[in-house]
Amino acid sequence: MCESKAVVVENGKEEIIMEDVAFLYFKEGKPVIGDILGREMLLEDYELDSIDFLRHIMRFKLRR
Repeated sequence: MCESKAVVVENGKEEIIMEDVAFLYFKEGKPVIGDILGREMLLEDYELDSIDFLRHIMRFKLRR
């Protein structure tokens, strides 16, 4: 499978917030991630920072 991990970066440290992420979309400018089982997470206070397609990692940082 090619699912990704979603991590938040705060103070230079990465914390995994969801594994097996299958999709990413934006709702009113805010990122929403979800897995193949239909679980979704709205990242209210975060914005997309980067996507590493080789390592299957999406990084999010606090909104400014």
